[in-house]
Amino acid sequence: MGNRKREFVIKDLMAPDFVVCEGRKVLLTETEESGKSRLQVQLMSEENLCIANIDKKKTEFHFFQEGKAKSLYKRVDHMIFERKKENLWKLHLIEMKGSVGQEKWVEIKGKFRASYLVAQALAGMLELDISETVMYTTYERVEFGHSDTMPAARHGRSGIPQVRMGEEWEGDRFGLHFGERISFAHVPVKMERDREGILTGFLEL
Repeated sequence: MGNRKREFVIKDLMAPDFVVCEGRKVLLTETEESGKSRLQVQLMSEENLCIANIDKKKTEFHFFQEGKAKSLYKRVDHMIFERKKENLWKLHLIEMKGSVGQEKWVEIKGKFRASYLVAQALAGMLELDISETVMYTTYERVEFGHSDTMPAARHGRSGIPQVRMGEEWEGDRFGLHFGERISFAHVPVKMERDREGILTGFLEL
């Protein structure tokens, strides 16, 4: 990667295989029984840093506030820093799901927000300049209907512009709340079941 400090931090200070250097092809998997998935990712760059299954690795920042509402201790499934040029890196945050509904989408957005903060912290440690961020959700089915267990989700909070979940999902008006609403790119990735019942898909970045 051409940065001695970065290489030292990854190899000598971080847990083994926490960050893995990858080429253009990366296979990402989800092993949970509820949504076993296999995603083949094709990247443009030959130099990429991948943190697969980051949701199962120890990335807790104990100065974050606790509580389910803010989801600061939840992570997406996978994180990729794709080297674009010099020291500019494109960040990819990937969450794998079987089905997505209204409640699940709220949960996913919480994971994206917390994972974005983690990615910024890692980028600082590894001296990576993030030039762009894209978030992805793999899925088999999606349906945004009214929630019986989240009645508050049907009504907008006073003074805050409301965005339909379908528009967010399609990436037209996707954003996360950081004191103000910051826009990001979101890409839904349709998956299909193979003969073994595993959700499979291909993503070209």
